[in-house]
Amino acid sequence: MAFDAIRKSQARVVQLLENSVKKGRLSHAYLFEGAIGAKQYETALYFAQMLLCQSDDKPCLTCHNCKRILHLTHPNVYVVEPIKTSIRKQQIVDLQIEFSKTSIEPGKKIYIIKDIDKIQVGAANSLLKFLEEPHDNIVGILTTTNRNAILPTIISRSQIVSFASLSSTVVEQDLIDVGYEKYKARILSHLTSSVNEAEEIASIDGFEEIIDFVPDMYDAILDETKSALMVFHDQGDFIVFDNVLSKLFMQCMILLQKDILHYFDGDMTHLVYEQHLDLISNLSQQKPKNRRIEELEHMLDVSSRLDRYINQRLAYDNLLYELERSE
Repeated sequence: MAFDAIRKSQARVVQLLENSVKKGRLSHAYLFEGAIGAKQYETALYFAQMLLCQSDDKPCLTCHNCKRILHLTHPNVYVVEPIKTSIRKQQIVDLQIEFSKTSIEPGKKIYIIKDIDKIQVGAANSLLKFLEEPHDNIVGILTTTNRNAILPTIISRSQIVSFASLSSTVVEQDLIDVGYEKYKARILSHLTSSVNEAEEIASIDGFEEIIDFVPDMYDAILDETKSALMVFHDQGDFIVFDNVLSKLFMQCMILLQKDILHYFDGDMTHLVYEQHLDLISNLSQQKPKNRRIEELEHMLDVSSRLDRYINQRLAYDNLLYELERSE
């Protein structure tokens, strides 16, 4: 588990939790809330390690307790997560029964409820009774990516800890760490702030074809001997007839168009298609910046209305005609 990434991407959250532990000001229940991929659940395990670590420098991540928490085998840590799509009443009853027993090991007893927004009404009522009778030795951690779906009574009985969305740099490095090529990881990290979602996008049939096809389209736009419209008609049918691929294609087109604008500003650090630097440089010389901004606005408009287009091919034809237009 990338605990270094947690400390970097959620530095404010980690500092808050560390201060709570050091000063002995623990809440009986925490609500870790934020966007998908912000590592709420991973941070919950990290917090449990802080509370039960046997080292002076908590968490050490290497002691017996830290390792057992990571592998979900520590008897003082109880995890509840949705069964299929919901958290059921019996799961909360089982939690209450487990925590009514005497601990077999010293230290805090910690329960983590993953995706608390998916809790059923009966289960939520049982949990409320648990929250209303806090115990000094019990700490609850609830995680969510949808705070608006949680009962106000649960929110009011928890300390809210808000997580920032992961930066593209963190997502890119996480993807590289699990084996993705830097080129693909960089593109994926600008399509979503969630590593899990990035991996789902990468698994889409046609993903690799699209990320390679977009620079080819721009090559055709740049080359006066070619027609981007013809290239798209010859090679892009697989995009037009698939709404998922169509949206992905537009997202990648927008990324490369933004790269051109970054190049205008001399901002090389934010280039996504950085391996196509020569192409981006030549495109920046082909038209003035204000035209490229107008083209980007057209792309954003097409992307936002893809679901409503009756004739997507016509929408793409109009866009490519504008991109090819020199004046």
